[in-house]
Amino acid sequence: MASLHRQLRSPYWYAAFAGPDGRRQFKSTKTADKKRAMKIAVEWEGLATAGKQGTLVASQARKVVAEITELATGHPLQFKSVAEFLNAWVAGREGAKAEATLLKYKQAVREFLTHLGKRADLSLNAISSADCIAFRDRCRNLGRTPSSVTNLQKCLSAAFESAKKEGSIPHNPWKAVPVLKDPDKQRKQVFTPRQIQTLLNAASDSWKGLILFGYFTGLRLQDIVNLKWENLDLASGMLRITAKKTDKEVTLALHPDVKSWLDSQTKTSGQGYVLEELKSQSAAHISRGFTRFMTRAGVQGELIRRAKGKSGHNLSGLTFHSLRHTFISAMANAGVSKELRMEIVGQTTGAVHKVYTHHETERLRSAITTIPSIL
Repeated sequence: MASLHRQLRSPYWYAAFAGPDGRRQFKSTKTADKKRAMKIAVEWEGLATAGKQGTLVASQARKVVAEITELATGHPLQFKSVAEFLNAWVAGREGAKAEATLLKYKQAVREFLTHLGKRADLSLNAISSADCIAFRDRCRNLGRTPSSVTNLQKCLSAAFESAKKEGSIPHNPWKAVPVLKDPDKQRKQVFTPRQIQTLLNAASDSWKGLILFGYFTGLRLQDIVNLKWENLDLASGMLRITAKKTDKEVTLALHPDVKSWLDSQTKTSGQGYVLEELKSQSAAHISRGFTRFMTRAGVQGELIRRAKGKSGHNLSGLTFHSLRHTFISAMANAGVSKELRMEIVGQTTGAVHKVYTHHETERLRSAITTIPSIL
């Protein structure tokens, strides 16, 4: 039967009880309150008895440890399940991360929990690198591209790294999971000026504006669709927008071809969205529509990967995002330095309405206007 004892120079009560192997255990209860100490001693003895009889289960052990911690410290010890932790982790990033990043986190968590099934109710410590590798391989076998799988992996690794930092787990199981290689990543193509001209000749007015902005600014599709007239300073020929993916401000000079198209939009100039007709559609819908439009216009990229698995899809060397790569390549071909190219596609400022000096403005304008006109 459990009993309590005192030790010299210690304010705490010590519990004596029989361990699972039958040997006498002697442990500090970490409390000077005799009633609390006795409750802890009885709980320990109960765990030891259950362990000896082979009836101790993990959930029971966690419950008793949590109760003992609360008795000793006055604060409950919480054991979060995988689902509880990951859902709370995503919720905690609301407002702290860009919307696009938050959507990726939510997708990664949702797919991982679906993969785990009932095991999502287990403690975080129950997740091993083998579980992570199994999820990675399942996604790949369903036809997801290596880059898509890697993005999921990075999101989940960030979550488990957070759990490690707060002391919920001793190590991050995703750290031991190798990243898949993507042999097709380097086969992406860029548009030729002739292909761009072919697309412009076949495009409606809104699609023409979309292509010109993609080709001469390198902005991502969602950012182009979100462009408002207030983001443009036609007098100085400058564009400022907060990028959706990075939540950082991007400042660009407008190429003469883009400015020429903007000048033709006299009916809506100065208010609302620049591409009002496209704003009601999602970026994914527009991207798929652009691929179909390319086919109708007779512009097709190399098929670099055929669809495999349930989630697979054909991968073309040319997509709307290729306009961003084309923009960077066009500046490189015109002799714009790598440093300036990197600055242009991801330039940030300390304030939304920062006024650029004449030198800075001209530096941006000179880089952009090195790209030959296609109109």
